[in-house]
Amino acid sequence: MCKVGIYLVCDYPNRDEFLKAVELCNSKGVGFLEIGIPFSDPTADGDVIEKASQKVLERENLNDFFESLKKVREIFKKKLYIMTYANIVFNGGIEEFAKKFDFVDGIILADVPFVESGRFKKVFKRYNTGFVHFATPESDFETIERIKKEANDFIYFVSVRGTTGSKFKLGDDAIKRLEFLKDSKQDVIIGFGIRDKKDISEACRYADGVVIGTAAVESIGKGEFGRFLDSIM
Repeated sequence: MCKVGIYLVCDYPNRDEFLKAVELCNSKGVGFLEIGIPFSDPTADGDVIEKASQKVLERENLNDFFESLKKVREIFKKKLYIMTYANIVFNGGIEEFAKKFDFVDGIILADVPFVESGRFKKVFKRYNTGFVHFATPESDFETIERIKKEANDFIYFVSVRGTTGSKFKLGDDAIKRLEFLKDSKQDVIIGFGIRDKKDISEACRYADGVVIGTAAVESIGKGEFGRFLDSIM
């Protein structure tokens, strides 16, 4: 069965509404959660998620996000991932960050390519926290083969070049690499551009699941998150 994961910006639009969204994800059978820790200089976030993150950063910091994520862990019963950037992890030390967030199932570092991931992965492994590797339509097959062998959590396949919120489309290069990933021991999850059931159905022809971010964040901002979940689940 194809997994549907949801990406939420931590504490957007506020802590109460964010935690209500988490409760809805838990009750409506969302397959996993990816919670974005807002960062001032994102490289992978599209306009919607970037603006949401900036709004949260005007009033909160990493300690606030830590407290909220502890509550998320109490509420959400399936796998919980955090998505952030290398500078946030480096700021207080990789070891300290991994120790502090040892209650999550995995970490996604949007600006860390496979060749630079080792220093993070070995530390998080000590705390039983998975490290999510990225593959893209431009990844060379040698790197993808190494990712298949070394992945200790799901493989995040970025469907299109650019930032989140792009229109979903799998080109020939993407499909070739997804076919190459089919025998991976870990799940292959497609992200970027997926907004509705049609996109989910197309993506799940080639992967084990999807993650939806921009459309989810948009719906929370409009107060329509429950309706959005009903439309995709």
